[in-house]
Amino acid sequence: MPKRGAASDGRRSDHRGSRDYVAGGLVSSPADHDAVFAQHLQRVKAQTVSSYSLAMIADWVSEHTFLRGEPYNYHNHEFQEYILRDKSREKYVRKCSQIGLSELSIRWTVAVLHVLPSSTIIYTLPTATFAKSFVKTRVDPLIQTSPTLSNSVSSTADNSEIKRFNDSFLYIKGTVGQNAAISVPADGIVNDEVDFSDPGVMSTYHSRLTHSRWKLRLRLSTPTVAKYGISADFDASRRHWNFVKCSRCGFFFLPDYFEHVKIPGFTGDLREINQDNLHKYRVPEAHLACPSCGGAPDLSPAHREWVIENPDDTYEAAGFQIQPFDAPQVISCADLVISSTKYRRYVDFINFNLGLPAEDKDTTLTKADVDACYVRGEKPGFTTHVMGLDMGLMCHAMVAGVDSDGRLVVVHTEVIPVSRVRERKVELARQYRVSITVMDTQPYVETVLALQDQDPNLYGSIFVTSKGIEAYTLKQKEKDADEGQLDIRQLNVNRNRALDVIMDFVRSGNLVFVEDGNRDTVTAHLQDMKRIKNFTSDDEISFTWQKSSKGDDHFHFALLYTWLAMQLRGVSRGMIMIPSYVGSFKVKTPI
Repeated sequence: MPKRGAASDGRRSDHRGSRDYVAGGLVSSPADHDAVFAQHLQRVKAQTVSSYSLAMIADWVSEHTFLRGEPYNYHNHEFQEYILRDKSREKYVRKCSQIGLSELSIRWTVAVLHVLPSSTIIYTLPTATFAKSFVKTRVDPLIQTSPTLSNSVSSTADNSEIKRFNDSFLYIKGTVGQNAAISVPADGIVNDEVDFSDPGVMSTYHSRLTHSRWKLRLRLSTPTVAKYGISADFDASRRHWNFVKCSRCGFFFLPDYFEHVKIPGFTGDLREINQDNLHKYRVPEAHLACPSCGGAPDLSPAHREWVIENPDDTYEAAGFQIQPFDAPQVISCADLVISSTKYRRYVDFINFNLGLPAEDKDTTLTKADVDACYVRGEKPGFTTHVMGLDMGLMCHAMVAGVDSDGRLVVVHTEVIPVSRVRERKVELARQYRVSITVMDTQPYVETVLALQDQDPNLYGSIFVTSKGIEAYTLKQKEKDADEGQLDIRQLNVNRNRALDVIMDFVRSGNLVFVEDGNRDTVTAHLQDMKRIKNFTSDDEISFTWQKSSKGDDHFHFALLYTWLAMQLRGVSRGMIMIPSYVGSFKVKTPI
């Protein structure tokens, strides 16, 4: 190893033949001295944090990162600079697709790692495969084209999951799978494509910020449904929208695709345009029209202004809604009209191309679906019933009979404090002559076991993940003291498949609710759960049921357990089954 000298120009003093050791690197000839020394100064400059602060991230990005051989700039993407210059520690971006925000988020990330010495940021994407692809196509090219980044990255920690810049670390991970979360403290978390990631793993990562002074969070995604994922984040923030001041008449408005995009000669709803009739309209002439004067306003930055929807709220987070109209030189109105004809589900166009939440019949139960199940009239007479219990601090109970046509008729719903569940379950079973009960086993396993000791026809439900088409499987074994075998009465429920079945069951006409005073609560709970498009650990698209940010879904699960109890009629033990229906039940006028 060469010895350090005292040369004032930054070179080491010892020379070996024609080679010089300059700024820690071996230089083959004097002609290379200036280039290598310049790199050394670049490293020193990058490590000098006094030149920058978090408020100047936008400047750091434009000075130290490059795109297509040129310093990065915000031309035609001016909204990016607005987001970067916001000083909030938490930022939530609800966006349309292909607008350059993933590109911006990784530039923000590496900038923070250089501005904050010895910092750590965890960057998540939906799956590990996505994460690796992101590193190869976005992160590595970003590093390779920037002298600052290429000189600061360490060869000892430079792979598809970890990057070390000087004394700072970047971890890039997927979220699908139990082993995705890593136990490292962090100063910042970036969640890219929030709505398509595992919410449990993202929550685990959030806990990594506990001991950080900075606690930076950047979450961005195209949305799916309202009150979920990035839309729930956006709702809980100071919400920024990019308005337009008409360059013709001065009218101030927020661009809206369905209200303000006009096609010459077309006066219908833009939703009516599809692949079959697209050629009939002058789509290339589509434009945004001012709702006041009808003219085409100038959408350049000089005529735009960001407005906070809720300025009096005290949310710490800043939320930003990014629409295609915020990059009019990149996405034209004609592009939007054409894109609207490419999707099987129109909500996908609204989510991805407009950047707004939307839902349809494939996504959720509607109020109309639930209302159609409610009837006027007295409770019908059944000789036996089934019951479902959704456990929690407040247990949600549902009791139903089954009529001669195989319809499930819910006659009683109730909310029970967990301290009274055991006694109240017994009372309801006696009152309604309940033959089968199903309840979830978590988190009160001991309660389920105690009730099973009293009731040989009570089954515990456990959620499992399966690619099979069956909604549930029954696991049942008799107690055998000689073999040391406990009595097992357990349902393994394929959660997402079972909830798909319940959606179809509610709409089938085979579910009836008798009004009992809890209609509004039951309706709200059945609408809380949403069917979200997501990725599996095999990178396949699937649909999973997720609760909203409010999380009031208890009667939805109580209905699931009641439906499961109905399926188990005929497998009861220790009693002779009484016919489940006596007399006739006429459905009266829906209300």
